[in-house]
Amino acid sequence: MRQDFDLDAIEDLRMAVDEACSLLLGSASDGNLRCVFTTSPNRIQVAVSVLTDSAELADGNALGWQLLSALTTSVERTVTPAGDGYLAQVELVHEGETASR
Repeated sequence: MRQDFDLDAIEDLRMAVDEACSLLLGSASDGNLRCVFTTSPNRIQVAVSVLTDSAELADGNALGWQLLSALTTSVERTVTPAGDGYLAQVELVHEGETASR
């Protein structure tokens, strides 16, 4: 709310973060999930990541990914090698209405 997002935008972001966590947590090799929030005027960026044994993420056509795309300004998923496994990350960006003007 300090970034001047209305209640609907806050609820959309909350649901998107919940969905991103749900999509990744099942793949976590150690059961740990990291969620980092970064804010700037009219913009919130959320990076959710887990260590995983596989380079595969959930299907991009799945309902969860469609939900993430609908609730945020942008969503990106990446998988990068990390030690003996991989770092799977979903990055969400939600911009306020005045950011796009």
